[in-house]
Amino acid sequence: MKFRVLAAVSLFLVLILALFDAGVTPVATAANNGNGKVTLNGNVAPWLSQATFTGHSDPNGRVTFSLYLNLNNESALQTFIHNLYTPGTKEYRHFITPDQFHALYSPTQANLKAVTDFLSANSLKVEYNPANSMYVDASGTVAQIEKAFGVTENQYTYNGKNLRANAQAPTIPASLAPLVYFIGGLDESEQLITPYIRTGDNAPPGEGYATPGPCSTYWSDHDATVSPSAYQYGSNLPWLVCGYTPPQIRAAYGVDKTNLTGSGVRVGITDAFASPTIVQDVNLFSAHYGLPLLDSSNFQQVVVPGTYNFPENRYDPQGWYGEESLDVDWVHAMAPGATIVYAGGQNSNQPLDHALIHLIDNNMVDIITNSWGITGEYTKNYGHIQADEKAFMQAAAQGISVLFSSGDDGDVAASRGLAMGSWPATSPWVTAVGGTSLALKDATGAKSEWGWGTYFSGLQGATISPNDYPLNFPGTYSTTHFAVNGSGWSPWPPGFLYGSGGGISLTFAQPDYQKGVVPTTLATSTTTASGQTVTFSSPHRVVPDVSMVGDPNTGVVYGETYAISGDTSIDAGCTKLTNQTEYCERRIGGTSLSSPLFAGVLALAVQANHGRVGFVNPALYKLGSGNGAIVDVMPPTSPTALLRNTGTATNPKTTLRTINSVPVGTSGQVVEGADSSLRTTAGWDDVTGLGTPYVPLLVQSLTQ
Repeated sequence: MKFRVLAAVSLFLVLILALFDAGVTPVATAANNGNGKVTLNGNVAPWLSQATFTGHSDPNGRVTFSLYLNLNNESALQTFIHNLYTPGTKEYRHFITPDQFHALYSPTQANLKAVTDFLSANSLKVEYNPANSMYVDASGTVAQIEKAFGVTENQYTYNGKNLRANAQAPTIPASLAPLVYFIGGLDESEQLITPYIRTGDNAPPGEGYATPGPCSTYWSDHDATVSPSAYQYGSNLPWLVCGYTPPQIRAAYGVDKTNLTGSGVRVGITDAFASPTIVQDVNLFSAHYGLPLLDSSNFQQVVVPGTYNFPENRYDPQGWYGEESLDVDWVHAMAPGATIVYAGGQNSNQPLDHALIHLIDNNMVDIITNSWGITGEYTKNYGHIQADEKAFMQAAAQGISVLFSSGDDGDVAASRGLAMGSWPATSPWVTAVGGTSLALKDATGAKSEWGWGTYFSGLQGATISPNDYPLNFPGTYSTTHFAVNGSGWSPWPPGFLYGSGGGISLTFAQPDYQKGVVPTTLATSTTTASGQTVTFSSPHRVVPDVSMVGDPNTGVVYGETYAISGDTSIDAGCTKLTNQTEYCERRIGGTSLSSPLFAGVLALAVQANHGRVGFVNPALYKLGSGNGAIVDVMPPTSPTALLRNTGTATNPKTTLRTINSVPVGTSGQVVEGADSSLRTTAGWDDVTGLGTPYVPLLVQSLTQ
């Protein structure tokens, strides 16, 4: 695929684009060195050229790594999956078992033995391989790794992290070149994978965080008169939502209009690590909102084989506990009758695809939701992409639905230099779930819903009167209308804060199901951070596919155990559990919320179907937007914003959070539907995809 740049761009951007050959499924290559060995391309970390060298890695340091093997007859697998989801073919919805997948498409036992023999011959310890033989885990010292693969392992600083990486592409015997395409773990790129969870503030992982009032139970039932007026947004503004509860969200999407619970369905969740208090936390949350309690009959926390072979966890396990709590709480809230199977990655120092592959290859679940990813995409040739693509194809063949959050940073151009979607959501084999802002009006589910794109401005010297609101949600209010006064708004116009991830893939061609639905302009062009246009000669994959609430300012409540902080503004409203810990419910959002919500929706569809619905993208795009089953999300019809206190009762800090719009100066013009360079529009758009589900009709459509 060729591209052309319509305006002059920086050398940095040219280098970025040169890494991609967009529109082609990624393929790793091996170059013959003429000495019986080949260089395995696509195995040097993409970030290395921007990192700072700090020294050679400890030769005695222990490394656990994975060799990923090619599938057998992958082109036949792709044809099979295409037919599997095409009505009228003999294969339509005839999903296969893992054993059938192994027999038809897995690497052969002879190939697996050739790889393990090579490792053993180089004094590397073979640790584990899954039944589908897609990878082999092994371990050794840095010195052994360097000798076996002809690389130098160094330490680098990048994005504030101290990371190990191989300075050169590894070499392997020529006989293994057709078998092995990627070696994961030679670098620590996985540290760049993060959960897509948003509190709106940066919370320390070990302690809780504040969500101070005032706030609303339903949209605009608590508001304020603001002076000075917020320009286009006026002088009377609502306070943000305290945090929607399970009954409210179920009503918002019509779940309460069905008798479905997800009974008999198994929903998988993958994250890094595993929270030691997850059952306790979800059961306190469930007891509060009338949901069934978790026990061994409806919850399983899986330790992926090989976990205990890995080095000690160095990368913030506590920081992932909130992600697990959010995911489990809200799958359970949407599908309280479903069984939840949680698989935690060994640590964040190893690909999370091990947890995914374990769930898929053991046929343990019907749906998998994933709320993590890379900001933007890696290069086309980076082998990790291929590893996950093969896993996603196996899931599709077995009828397992795989969902990924689309990200929380809009078009990511500010950090990547070019607007793009984020991987793995950009894979054509997964359903990418974007985020919305939800204005729920009352208990009937009446609502307005817009694309999530938040811009921020602060009211200088703000005071809130009266100050009788609680330090933290939950709490009770004697006042519904407040007066907020300050000296002026800054910055103005407001600056972009966060929003639903979306945009074009630089790696993958447009899948068949998006043809004729995604606007050609969105599928064939993107922009630089400075707004210059880059076009491609044929259409690409664009995300998201669907969306549900994600804006943390119209977010939900979730519960988690924290260390007692000793700060009354943080601990207020929490339940003390021990002398050191407390259980707190707080407002939260992000597409980390959107994906588990949609997983709950699919669980209801699987129950109604009496069997798996599988890879749902072809069916969703056939339905299209605005047909009743999928509600088309439109931008606000007038400037819309809300207020948020990010301070305390005694020291308020009032901020304005726009809803999918941003003003152009102070004279009245507003760009509606704004989410960085992404725009919410009629029909498919790169903020909300096709739109949001109306569960009764969507379930009916997916089970026909």
